[in-house]
Amino acid sequence: MGELIRVVIVDDHTIVREGLRSILELEDDVAVVGHAASPAEALAAIGAEQPDVVLLDLKLSEDGPATGLGLCSAIVAGYPEVGVVVLTTFHDQTLVLDALRRGAKGYVLKDVDVVDLVKIIRAVRRGESGFDSRSASLVVRSLSEQDSGPRLTPREVEIIRLLAQGLTNREIGKVALISDSTVKFHVRGIMRKLSVHHRTEVVYAATKLGLL
Repeated sequence: MGELIRVVIVDDHTIVREGLRSILELEDDVAVVGHAASPAEALAAIGAEQPDVVLLDLKLSEDGPATGLGLCSAIVAGYPEVGVVVLTTFHDQTLVLDALRRGAKGYVLKDVDVVDLVKIIRAVRRGESGFDSRSASLVVRSLSEQDSGPRLTPREVEIIRLLAQGLTNREIGKVALISDSTVKFHVRGIMRKLSVHHRTEVVYAATKLGLL
């Protein structure tokens, strides 16, 4: 068993917070150490509990996602060691990219399967990115729409989509019907084109290089 992952849940609906707590604490390596319904409560809880991961709803007020995005920026600026995972109902390419630019390490829709959510939390705790399949598709679509920057082949775009879901080389190979060594070859090519040195940087590098 690895180190315990400390999680703070930020959502303005009590039933959502309690439901997530009940689900996540069924996992032996996850502990919900705090929860909040507003930006002020969230920053106080994060400061007090020093979590590894924050699950952040974007709609925390009548201002819509703007409140959550602003809080995301504040968390990343004040607590850069904390991994922010946006957990929301908004399936919107602009919001996904905005959250990434503000430093979020993951973006997940609220109807995500529990197994996938826990997998994403673990990936973010390891310093990797984490997306559910639909959010990952939005990121990849944005990559594909770019007219400038490194040119990615359709296969490389597919690999990035699978990397964004937190899959290992072996898992990617099974989905893409290629060997582990071929996956490694493509990942090396992607990293070279995006000028990064670790696979965990691929999705973020695309944003930082202006590809998103």
